[in-house]
Order: sequence, then C-alpha cells, then structure tokens
Amino acid sequence: MIGAVENAIIAALQAAVETAPLGYTWRTLESYSDRFDEFLKLKGQLRTPAAWVAFLGLSDGQDASDDAGPQFEAGFAIMVAAKSLRNETATRHGGVDPAAEPGSYQLAEDVIRILSRNALGNLLTAPLTISRVEEFARTPELRTQRLSLMAIECKCRIALGQFAAAGDLPDFATFHADWDLPPIGNVNPPLPADAPDAEDQLELPQ
Repeated sequence: MIGAVENAIIAALQAAVETAPLGYTWRTLESYSDRFDEFLKLKGQLRTPAAWVAFLGLSDGQDASDDAGPQFEAGFAIMVAAKSLRNETATRHGGVDPAAEPGSYQLAEDVIRILSRNALGNLLTAPLTISRVEEFARTPELRTQRLSLMAIECKCRIALGQFAAAGDLPDFATFHADWDLPPIGNVNPPLPADAPDAEDQLELPQ
C-alpha cells in the first residue's frame, strides 16, 4: 500500500502537467529513499523542473476488525527543484515567463494545488492534506548545481487491509509481472497496467 500511494502521487503530478496548462513538464519525476544531499551528489547534474516523492513514515495506528484492516496516518514528502544560470533569485522566482521557466516557489505552489484534498482514486481512507512547506538550506551541492529546493510534506490516512484466511485463498496458478523500463514510468496503479513496457506470465502446474 505504501508503494502504491507513492506511485499514485507521482502519477498525479505527471497527469497534471499533461492535462493542465502549467506551461512546463517534469524533466525528473521519481521516488527516492536517501539523504537528499548525498542523493544529489550521486545523481550528478539534475534535469529540472524536478520532483521526488519520499515516504516519511506511519503514525496514529488504529486497529480495525473489518476488511479494511489497520489504519494509519501516512506521511510523504515531495521535493521540487528548479535551476537557473542567471542568479539565485531566479531559481526561486523563475524566469521572464515563470510558467515556461518556473522557479521553486511556483513548483511548490503547483504541487500543493495538485495534491491538496486529493484522494488518489480509492487508495486513501482520508485525502491528502498539506502539513508543511519549507525551503532547503543552500548546501554546497545545491550551490554547485545552482538549484533551489523546496519540500512539501503531506499526510493522509491509509488502510493496510487484512490477510485472507488460509481457506479463502485460491490456488496459486498464475504469476503475472508488469515491468517498468526505466523505473517510475507508465506502470502505475491500478495494476495490471494497460500497456507495460514488458510483461511476464507464468502458468503453474496444478
């Protein structure tokens, strides 16, 4: 479920630039799970506008006796980055045409509009709410790459579901896998995907 929500957030951000008149497209849009400054060093020069989604943790757990299973408050962070060769202010404020050359402020505002009260289809038991927005301190790596980075933290409620009783499980007769090449592309919930980059299906002997 955690991975499904993370992928659904990425899909929502991608869908917004494809269907809404934002004036730009994401040149980097993926998940990450590392210390961000080290992550930037490993990635090298970034292609912007950029956004990353990270899982922050679960809290406020509540047991449930129904099929929904245990429920939690889930935290996610969306980092957005803008780059400008003009000056540091331009990385935040954008270029002459902010829609076509957005700064980090504009990216953060757009993410807030896209995700605020978004239920991500039927994945969530309570929709996303924005809890905090802040600018990353200008580390040496950010200065080297001439980046401005903003973090948008959001929360939602998710249900993890219950394990099926052993007698309710059908025979494991078919294994199917949809492959996303490269990772984080067109294979997003709900699965199976309509048009995966590659797929495998194995019928097991009974």
